[in-house]
Amino acid sequence: MKKLFILLSAILLVLPLVAQVNQINPALFSNDMENNSLLNPARLNMGHSMGFMAGTSSAGYGYYLSRYTNHLSYAFSQKLKMELDLNVINYGSTASSFKINDDNSTRIVPDFRLSYKPSDNMHFQIEFHQGNYFPNYYNHWYERW
Repeated sequence: MKKLFILLSAILLVLPLVAQVNQINPALFSNDMENNSLLNPARLNMGHSMGFMAGTSSAGYGYYLSRYTNHLSYAFSQKLKMELDLNVINYGSTASSFKINDDNSTRIVPDFRLSYKPSDNMHFQIEFHQGNYFPNYYNHWYERW
């Protein structure tokens, strides 16, 4: 306890000696640092999209689906780019009484892509897709291209 008290006292005595009032370090706010930073906000692009669809059959059954997507794209460099889509999906079904059934569900469906293009003739890409937006609908992978 005595060592801790001596250490804190020494720090409190030295702090006023090294403190500088109203002096800004120009290296902290230079434009060169912002351009070289890994988390530069100028490299981030964001977009949003929304969609709604509904349908019914002659038998009186129907469905609805609404979607909100946040598209994020970040360029680490000219050769390396990351894209992330966060989809918020709400879906359910209806019956002939035009009453919404109790199967209303909301899911968050992420899509991720990391692209690396070291030259014009070579391109590497890693993708992750969570799955179908609607559980009873088969979405072919080639429809996304």
